[in-house]
Amino acid sequence: MAAFPLALVMGFLAGFIGAIPPGPLNVTCLRKSLQGERRDAYRVAFGGAAVDTFICALIGLGLGWILEKVVTNPWVRGTLALFLVGYGAKLLLVDARRDAEQTDPETSRLQFMPRPADARGGFSRFPVLTGLLQGAANLALFVNWTLFISFLVGHRLFVPTAAGAGGFALGVGLGVFSWFVLLIELVDRWRSRAGAWASRSTIVAGVLLVVFGLYFTWRSFEIP
Repeated sequence: MAAFPLALVMGFLAGFIGAIPPGPLNVTCLRKSLQGERRDAYRVAFGGAAVDTFICALIGLGLGWILEKVVTNPWVRGTLALFLVGYGAKLLLVDARRDAEQTDPETSRLQFMPRPADARGGFSRFPVLTGLLQGAANLALFVNWTLFISFLVGHRLFVPTAAGAGGFALGVGLGVFSWFVLLIELVDRWRSRAGAWASRSTIVAGVLLVVFGLYFTWRSFEIP
C-alpha cells in the first residue's frame, strides 16, 4: 500500500499541470463560467477528468493496448474531432444568437451579453457527456499519458500494480478536476469585470472549438 500515496501525489501533480495548456475543455469551462453557468462548467470538467482517469488506469494496469486499437482508428478520431466542430458551430449559430436575444432582441446581432448566473438555458445539454467527448477528442491524450507513465516506470517512480495504477489514475483525475475548479472559480469571481470579453465569450469559444476540431480532424487522417 506504500505505492498508493506516492502514486496519488504524482498523479495529482501530473493531472493538475497537464490540464493547464489551452484546449477544448479549458475553452468550454471558461465560456460557461463567463456566461454564469458555473454548475455546467463543473460537470464538463468532471467529464474531462473522467477521461484522463480512465486512460491512466488502463495504461497503468498494462491494458493500454485496448485503447490503442480504438485511438489509432482514424474514423474514431475523426468522428470525435468533428464533434468539436459541430459543438463550436452550435455555439456560433444557435447559442450566441439566443444569448443576445434574451438580453436585447433589437441589437442582438452586435451586442452579446452574458446571461445572469441564475438563468437556465432550457433543457439539459448533458454537460458531463460534453466533457467526456471533448476530452476524448484530444488526440495527444493517450500518447502523452503513455509516455509519461513509461518514464515514471523506467525511473522506478511508479510501480505498475493495482494499487499504484489506481492511485495514479485517481490522482490524475483529482488533479485535472482541481485545475478546472480553480479556473472556474477565478473566472466566476472576476466575471463582472471581464467586460467585452465576457459579452463575446460564446463567439470566441465557438471559433476556438471549430479551429481545434478542424485541426484534430486533419491530424486524424494525417497520422498513419
